[in-house]
Amino acid sequence: MWISISNQAYVFLNCILGGAIIAFIYDVFRVRRRTIKSGNLIVYLEDFVYWIIVALVLFAVVYRSNEGEIRGYLILGMIIGIILYILLLSRVVMRFFLFLVRILYRLLTAILIIILFPFKVIIKTLKIPAGFLCKILSKCISGLKRRGKRRIEQMGFLKRKFKNIRRKI
Repeated sequence: MWISISNQAYVFLNCILGGAIIAFIYDVFRVRRRTIKSGNLIVYLEDFVYWIIVALVLFAVVYRSNEGEIRGYLILGMIIGIILYILLLSRVVMRFFLFLVRILYRLLTAILIIILFPFKVIIKTLKIPAGFLCKILSKCISGLKRRGKRRIEQMGFLKRKFKNIRRKI
């Protein structure tokens, strides 16, 4: 079947766009990795998810633009799209997303501080009576320890006395 040059140009431009989308998705994963440190297992799972997304994007672009026919210029278009995105937009997108993450982090921190403020006040006000009660309880417990030690010493004395009496018998 004969395909017109305008149709091929349309398919080629769609592939360039698909390559840019793939590189953008990679930047999203890079931002996540820079902001949240994770172990190797999570990185492997993210890579697996990334390649599944890439496969779906490639399939969607090729199927939508060229009815599923894979041609050499499609792969070239994808590679050009990735390279153009990396050269022109990647730094800007990364800076923007990292800036956005920092702002969201500060906003959530401020909201959390506002929400936790009443609890901090309650804890600080209860700290004084709780400290007083702890001192009283520690004095009571130390007194009980001293009494217990005396009783144990007395029992030891009585035990030795009883042994001595038994020996005499």
